[in-house]
Amino acid sequence: MADSANTLLEQTDADLRPAPDAHRTALFVLIAATIYLYLNLFVLPNIPILLGGDQVFFWLDGQRLLNGQRIYQDFLQFTPPGTDLVYFALFKLFGFRIWVTNALVLALGVAFTWMCFSLARDLMGRGSALLTTAVFLVIVYGKPLNATHHWFSVLAVMGAVKATFNRLTLRKLVLSGALIGLAAFFNQTHGATALLAFSVFLLWRRQRRSTSWSDLFYCEAVLVLGFLLTLLVLNAHLIATMGLKQLWFFQVTYVTKYVVNLMQGSLLGLPRPLQFRTLPSLAAILAVYLALPVIYLMALWRCWRERRNSCFPWDRIALLSILGLFFLIEVCMSLNWLRLFAVALPGILLIGFAFDRMSSLRRAAFIGGWIIVAGLAAHQIVSTTRTSSLRVVLPGGRVAINPQAYDKLHEIMRRTAPGDLFFQAGWPGVYLPLQLRNPLYLDIAYAIRPEEAERVIQELQTTNVPLILWTAHLDAPCVSNRPCDKGTSILRDYLHRSYVRVHTFPDGDTLWQSNKPNP
Repeated sequence: MADSANTLLEQTDADLRPAPDAHRTALFVLIAATIYLYLNLFVLPNIPILLGGDQVFFWLDGQRLLNGQRIYQDFLQFTPPGTDLVYFALFKLFGFRIWVTNALVLALGVAFTWMCFSLARDLMGRGSALLTTAVFLVIVYGKPLNATHHWFSVLAVMGAVKATFNRLTLRKLVLSGALIGLAAFFNQTHGATALLAFSVFLLWRRQRRSTSWSDLFYCEAVLVLGFLLTLLVLNAHLIATMGLKQLWFFQVTYVTKYVVNLMQGSLLGLPRPLQFRTLPSLAAILAVYLALPVIYLMALWRCWRERRNSCFPWDRIALLSILGLFFLIEVCMSLNWLRLFAVALPGILLIGFAFDRMSSLRRAAFIGGWIIVAGLAAHQIVSTTRTSSLRVVLPGGRVAINPQAYDKLHEIMRRTAPGDLFFQAGWPGVYLPLQLRNPLYLDIAYAIRPEEAERVIQELQTTNVPLILWTAHLDAPCVSNRPCDKGTSILRDYLHRSYVRVHTFPDGDTLWQSNKPNP
């Protein structure tokens, strides 16, 4: 059966491999990407720009691991440990410094650039591949610059796609399963979604080739085996120390029960309210929102229509279409523009492929595309540099920062020293730049359960945390589309009993100092 299945898998569509690229073309792409990302992440010559976004949670977790705390036991986490371990390893090697996080965002972006260009080159001509890569880098990756678990996971999934893109064999199928297992070690839902997408792709491929069910079962088993073995090896230490039941609770039960239904804020999870005056700033994001579902449905219809055409790259287009559509459905369950952008690469590749097949207006579209991408890239660099106009030295290193953010950090820095205990209740952004430590189980005080609030109160009393930064949105009244947060209310009542407000910031955030004497 193995020989039969291997023979089946080695059958490919018409060989559309491009003529061998000069290595200098790929090298040029990587150098250009490095320069673009560097100018968005560092102020010349070598000053890192203080970043934000959801990646700050993983910075804090990396610091916690560096201080000997245990994931899931000493601090709350509901994603797999892959991203936490990446930051931990980098902080262990280079120190808990600001420039390390920016360097990782740059390296991740260069890796995605190579992956995008490599896959695009297997689908289209060099000019179209270059434009497709530039669109992805500038519009999709360059917009958030946010190295979270979503990006690490999707990079591993796209590695699985690359492994089988030109030739599908049992050996490569095992490798794809292993890479999907690696993806699940960073983000459990992306890994599960990718495994399902690959399985559906194999099923549709069997129907197209009219092969036996036994061969399909063998191929599916090989894929799943690679996935499970990799996931088991990567989680072996956690399973041995805390048990499979507890691991399942935090990565599955806790997520489905407490995390998935959290409101994302504005309509469609956009970074700003959808209004007429905000349309120019949201144009690129809305374009991605609109383009992805359209291109996936069009590509799937094209695969159905061309299923008997041996000159059409059916395997490649079908795999990208199914994977992209499944990713889209997954993130729509809790929609946020950052999540959508992280899973957008299959759609960008399909858009590039459709563009490459255009017969009319192709040259005009090509020139227009490059003008738009170049303009956006230049605007991003100039805007980032202007926004981060202040150069200061913080405990986490020299940094470029906007004056408003520095005012808050300066006030806190005036009252603390590196290594001090501190709790930022609304957003864990001060620990890295000020080198402070959070000794509590929770990262933030938003949407917490009463029992979690009671644990935090006990830890505050035990560790005698001297300062708490309370965020204004935690005092928001109950509204119809968001349930009252009892846990936050319990913690807020304790804050008012045991701490004294010592400073109010212009954005409404307040700094509270313990009314207990220092030990």
